[in-house]
Amino acid sequence: MTPEELLNQISDGIWINKGGLKVPDDVVQALQQKEDWFDGLNPVVYSKDNLPDIKGILNFFSEQELDQEVGFAATEILQSCYGVNKVVNSKVHDNPQASGENKLDLLAGQATKPDDYTAAVEVNNLFMNWGNIVKSNYTNNSDDIFLRIKSIEETNKNWFQDKVDDLKAQVLAAYDDLMYQFDEQEDPVPQEVRNHFIAVRQKTEQNFSEAITDFPQDNDNLVNIFLELFNKLKEELNNILQQIKETIFGKDESKAAKAEAKQENKGKVDIIKFLKSKVIRPAMVGIRRLFTQGKKLVEFKDQANYAQDNLKSQFGSVVSNYGGITPLPTPTNLDVVNVLGKIAESLLSTFILKGISLPRAFFDAIKNTVVSVITKRLSIPASEAIRYITGGLLRTVKDLLPAVFNNTGMFAGAWGLLTACAPYILAAAIIIIIAINMAKKNQLGNFIWLLGIKEGRPEPDLGIARVSGDSLERMKDFEEFRFQFLEETNKQYQYLYALTFKSEKLGRSFDMTGETPTILSEEAAKIIHQGFSYLEDMPPY
Repeated sequence: MTPEELLNQISDGIWINKGGLKVPDDVVQALQQKEDWFDGLNPVVYSKDNLPDIKGILNFFSEQELDQEVGFAATEILQSCYGVNKVVNSKVHDNPQASGENKLDLLAGQATKPDDYTAAVEVNNLFMNWGNIVKSNYTNNSDDIFLRIKSIEETNKNWFQDKVDDLKAQVLAAYDDLMYQFDEQEDPVPQEVRNHFIAVRQKTEQNFSEAITDFPQDNDNLVNIFLELFNKLKEELNNILQQIKETIFGKDESKAAKAEAKQENKGKVDIIKFLKSKVIRPAMVGIRRLFTQGKKLVEFKDQANYAQDNLKSQFGSVVSNYGGITPLPTPTNLDVVNVLGKIAESLLSTFILKGISLPRAFFDAIKNTVVSVITKRLSIPASEAIRYITGGLLRTVKDLLPAVFNNTGMFAGAWGLLTACAPYILAAAIIIIIAINMAKKNQLGNFIWLLGIKEGRPEPDLGIARVSGDSLERMKDFEEFRFQFLEETNKQYQYLYALTFKSEKLGRSFDMTGETPTILSEEAAKIIHQGFSYLEDMPPY
């Protein structure tokens, strides 16, 4: 599904195709604005000003390419959140977490695409300077996931309140229509019946919840009113017949008088029966249906886990967790998923969720959803398994989920939680996806040109070296070569660039001016290469 196709299913922020689930503004804006929305996220803005490693990743691809990645991630996050929510509600699996882990274990028998695994390891071990990220002063102290979740729940309650108000208006209109029909009757409607409906309408207007609760009893009261009306007519007939018996002595006259009295009484009974069956009963069928809907809506509206702050004690600090990964010789799809989980946990805990408090189960659910989005992008068949694991995990903390429902009454607490955290999930997933794409596209060469540039000098100092081994070993050789170069020249350079070449083609290149090498964008590397293409033996590409 494309972002445009998904947007066509969303009306006024409601995902119509999924029973009226509320889609947060963050996700709608991501679908609509794509890269422009992504560039405005706090961790992205901070990275471009303070974290050269992540800045290099963010600046590597064009705006059009970033549009595609943001659009895909924003589309997939809704699919993932919906899938997790279905698992939370599913009655098929008693232990969906175990089912998901069994599904995930099957990936251990699937050989992965080598560049997926290599790229993921490089992102963790080379692209992300975890030490630098941890030391940064970035924090989310001004953001509060508890309040985000509370807001999602409040929005859901307000949405149900609107539906309740609309239903109340329909009930009042039904009563008004019934009273109008009373006025149109040829025969006057008994005052007891009018008074009953005047009272229940007033109750509905003043306290709809009470009117819903009292409806069965009010309906019984109406039945009793009609019974009393019929009993009165019966008693009236009996009195008339007794009077005839006492005052009219002729047999034929008495018989005729009784027949006339019975016929007149029958007419009155028929009028009441007509009123009850042809006027009131059809109206009450509709009103009963509306009250039945209203009862469910009010129940959903009144359920709230975050109306008070008593759950806030369950929200704790996120502990940073990061470290290097030792590459495996024959990786599987499961190994790729594990590496992605490691990167997601590191990026969330050291940076994107830094300073935020939340339950550990919520953190794991956010991390899993990040991985689910990434594996879908990499065409690794793990998303379903991850959704089962995440749904099973959230089922164990269902009391902590927001009391959110769709318009069919489906519990949507997992949906509410995960979509409330959409900016964090999308930020992490998109950064990791473009970093992996960058590692695949811009591979590290084994032939290095180190250019030391000083202002006022037209030609750079030049160092050339060849390195071998895997990317980690080559990066260590880069650092050693840089150290030797600076030691031999004994100069301070305004700029120090390392261009690498693989099969004479320009590969991953670095700005090595600072303490930490920063990956150059393809465009920047090409400009530097072209600027010094006149140097002898400079590779042509």
